Order: sequence, then structure tokens, then C-alpha cells
Amino acid sequence: MNNKKSALINVLLQKYREGKSTVNETQQVEQWLHTLGKGASDAVNNSEEKFVRVTRKHVLKNIAPQRSVYKVMRPYMRVAAALLLLPLVYLIYSNQPKQVVVAKQEFSTLAGERKIIRLPDSTEVVLNASSALTISTDFNQKFRNVKLSGEAYFRVAHDSTRPFIVSTGKLKTRVLGTEFNVHAYQNESSIKVAVVDGRVRVSEYKQNGTSKPLGDILTHNLMLTYNVSSQRYKTANADAQKIASWQNGGLYFEDADIQEIVMALSRHYNRNIQLADKPVGKCSYTISFLHEPLPKVLGVLSQLTGITYQTAQNKIIIHSKNCH
Repeated sequence: MNNKKSALINVLLQKYREGKSTVNETQQVEQWLHTLGKGASDAVNNSEEKFVRVTRKHVLKNIAPQRSVYKVMRPYMRVAAALLLLPLVYLIYSNQPKQVVVAKQEFSTLAGERKIIRLPDSTEVVLNASSALTISTDFNQKFRNVKLSGEAYFRVAHDSTRPFIVSTGKLKTRVLGTEFNVHAYQNESSIKVAVVDGRVRVSEYKQNGTSKPLGDILTHNLMLTYNVSSQRYKTANADAQKIASWQNGGLYFEDADIQEIVMALSRHYNRNIQLADKPVGKCSYTISFLHEPLPKVLGVLSQLTGITYQTAQNKIIIHSKNCH
């Protein structure tokens, strides 16, 4: 067996031992082990070399049970062993990550709309209202590049050889396989990345092509907030599941000012909601809603923030309270 095939078999057996093989890989390996018998099942937990020895022993037992015949049949047994290994080698080759070249694709949502997108690598993206996702033409080659404007929740299929990269303005969020939420609307002052599961690296990219990592790697329930104008950032603990509750029709605001809240309400309810005047000072609010009608949400915000509002010509005008 040549070195390349040997290495590929080792990869598959390692995935099988660690429980990381796909359903198809698992079924094929277990079917093959069943054919070879208990010795192969034990050998698979050791190494490819022992596995091949067990395979050879099995072939000899079934093709050449007597010593005198073994000497005559030796060339044929090598062929038989190779044929027996052929399905496994094919399986390994067929399950290697494929270089899929796709035409540039764009997905978008309207106000009040959410959309689920499944990418060629099996990654699932939930696109929030008034958002757009662009899939690069070289997706799933060396990298898995996408561009986001708005908000999306990513369930990234694991692939250690092809990093998944989300571009949002000057920032790039890089992962191998994880779940995280990115909030990056163009008309807002900040970009937020919150991690539900796994590890995420956020970096800032300059016009000259250089990049700078922003802090440490983000893990479960950590959120990075990047101010677009000042180019400053902060990392803090956050409830990432609540932040991503918009997938189920929820609204969650954490340290959000009244402008952010008004824009989110307008997108979420598909209503023309405007802020009549910019408040003096900076007030931040943390509050959540789940499947509440807009009038109830406005009533709660009125009590919490002191805003007043009125409806005129299918438009809701909000008057904010100054902060001190």
C-alpha cells in the first residue's frame, strides 16, 4: 500500500475512533469490520499497520487455509487484499473535502423577514431582517469566505483545513466550526460578535492588507463590540443565546441606546419608526421581548426609558428623553 493511501486510511480510522466520522463513513467502516471479524474491530483501535495485518490474515485464512496452497496463491492473495481495501480507499477519497467553485451568490431579507440558508459545506446561516449575505466565488477552496451586512447566526460545519471567514466592514471573523452571532448593520455605530459554542477570532483589516487580532479568542458567552468610528473594541461576558433569540421571534437588547432600539423595532416589525430627536447624553438599556406585539413593546419602553410616541400617516414618531 503506498504512503498516500496509508495516510488516508489512518485519517479515516482516526476519525472513526474519535467518533468524528460521517454517517456514511461509519456505516462503511463498520460493515467492512464485520466482514473481517473481531480481530479487525480490535485492530482499528490501534493503528493502520495492525489493521492491514489483520486484513491480510483474514484474506489468507479464507483464500489459502493450507500452507502448500498459500505458497502457490501468494500473488493472488495480494490482489485479493488490494481488492478488499479498494472500497475503503474509495470511501476515503470520496469523503475528502471537495473544492467546490460556485458562482457568486447573494441572499437578502426584507424588514420583518428571516431566512435560513444552507451553504455548500453544510454550514447553516439564519439571516435576520434587512440583512444581506454574499458567498464568494472561491467558497470552499482554500477558505470559506462570506460577506455580511446586517445580522446572521452561523452554525459552521467543522473543517480544519478550510477556515470559515465572515467579513463585516473592516472586521473579519474566523472560525473552523462553531456557532456564533454577528450583528453588523451599516447604519449602526458598532459591530458585535457573540459566541454560543466553539472558538472565534475577530481581526481588524487595514487598507494596506495587514490585520490585527482584536483581543483574545472568543469562546462561549463572550461578545466583542467594535465601535466603527473610534475603531475601539471591548470584550465582555454576554448571554449569547438571548442575543440570538431573534431567530425565534425574540428581541434582546444589551447595553443598547434608544437609537439602536428604534432601528431594531423598525426592522423586526416592518414598520416605519423614526426617532424625532437625538437624545442628549448616553443612556443604555438591557431588556428582552418574546413574541410581543409592537404596542406592548412601545408601552414597556415608555415606562423604562421615558419616551413618548405618536402615530401619524402610517409612521410612528418617537420622542426620546435626554440622558444625564
